Amino acid sequence: MSVTLRLRHVLLAFVILTVWASAAGASEGDGWSEIDASGRSVRPIVFPVDGGVTYVDSWLDPRGSGRRHLGVDMMGQRLMPLLAARDSCVTTLEYGGPGGSNYLVLTDAEGWEYRYIHINNDSPGTDDGQNPLAWAFADGLRQGDCVTAGTHVSYLGDGGNAEWATPHLHFEIRRPDGIWINPYWSVRAAEAAGGNGITGDPSADKELSLEMPVRGERCAPSVVPDGTPSAASAHGYWLLDRSGRVHPFGGADHHGDLRDVESSKPLFAAAIEPTATGEGYWIVDTTGGVHPFGDAAPLGDMVGVELDGPVRRIEAHPGGAGYWLVASDGGVFTFGTAAFHGSTGGMDLVAPVISMTATTTGSGYWLVASDGGVFTFGTAAFHGSTGGMDLAAPVIDMTVHPNGSAYWLYAADGGVFTFGRAGFFGSAPGLGRCDLAPSVAMRVTNSGNGYWLATSEGDVLTFGDAAWYGDRPLMPPGEIVIDMAVRDAPPAAP
Repeated sequence: MSVTLRLRHVLLAFVILTVWASAAGASEGDGWSEIDASGRSVRPIVFPVDGGVTYVDSWLDPRGSGRRHLGVDMMGQRLMPLLAARDSCVTTLEYGGPGGSNYLVLTDAEGWEYRYIHINNDSPGTDDGQNPLAWAFADGLRQGDCVTAGTHVSYLGDGGNAEWATPHLHFEIRRPDGIWINPYWSVRAAEAAGGNGITGDPSADKELSLEMPVRGERCAPSVVPDGTPSAASAHGYWLLDRSGRVHPFGGADHHGDLRDVESSKPLFAAAIEPTATGEGYWIVDTTGGVHPFGDAAPLGDMVGVELDGPVRRIEAHPGGAGYWLVASDGGVFTFGTAAFHGSTGGMDLVAPVISMTATTTGSGYWLVASDGGVFTFGTAAFHGSTGGMDLAAPVIDMTVHPNGSAYWLYAADGGVFTFGRAGFFGSAPGLGRCDLAPSVAMRVTNSGNGYWLATSEGDVLTFGDAAWYGDRPLMPPGEIVIDMAVRDAPPAAP
């Protein structure tokens, strides 16, 4: 071994010991706990820069004030697009405003973090540091957004403490347990794979399967009847999370969500309801505010009205020119062509009202309480309830057969109860899976021969002729799905 090589080994050992000593004494405020000092872990990623860059392995190089380099510097041209390394959500988006600096943190579904530092803060063609927002982050990108691998998220620059350096991306990767890994090897693997270290091209179209995949740990054998998934069951569906983000699947288009609504305080979604055309939807928040998107018409809401309970659901009139809102005390509020047929607002209820469903003509509706008690108004017919049953979990909603002659109730554990001539096509407990979160929504197919169940983690479970168009949307940590809406299948060709 040469003297130079021995010296290099001694220096490397010193660097590793120094960094580990620093990590051992670091506080949470330092922003990191440990590092993988010498490993060559590879995280499959998309190459994070769209364009030619140069980079070397500078892992743990000194950076002054006792700091060490915990990333890889990818030297390139100002304003090169930076791309999402994985399917992930924006957990930090720091915009420093005029004269400031910017950085971005993406977190994937497994909890890995991808950090983008020295994001551009200059006007095009200058080095002025004026930090125009349009040239820092991709248009419309906000904290909480979720993106697919390869999506444009920001621009390469020289912001922060790189103001007098060559424009470059400082890119970091952090494991879910808080340990930084050397990103050089992941970047190198992505480059060797043609820019994409993830198996398969994330931008390529994938063949769509209508059948729900078999997945998840099993606690018992499935006793659910075999389904007959059909594209005629629906064109697609939307999942709505608690913060009001809309996640579309299949042929259901995204028309906007509560992130587009200006508000002086946080808004929390209560429910989503599609228009008759499927080209829009209403989102109602817990204060009774109704937010129309696409071709949904603004017909009024309960903003500014003191309510005895939070709004639980919005139900569209079948004619499309009206809707009802229902609150937890059973109060019913009408807008547009939706007529008032009664409520439980003045009743002494055993359990709070959690939802309502209109008849196919709009001349009546059902209210349902969390104990499964069903209340009928107008022309809505009573077919039974679970009001006197000892339930394993509370009822969370009901859905009515398309011909109006029957209905289903379903509980938070995914249990399904049939009334009238509603068919039973299975339930979540019957799948035998022990990995499922609580159910939050159930929707029936156009034929009435199947239904979907959605869970708070975004699983979509299909039964009967319900088609599966995907599920488990990318959401920020701690976020949950709270409702589901279905876009009806396109009309059959003449």
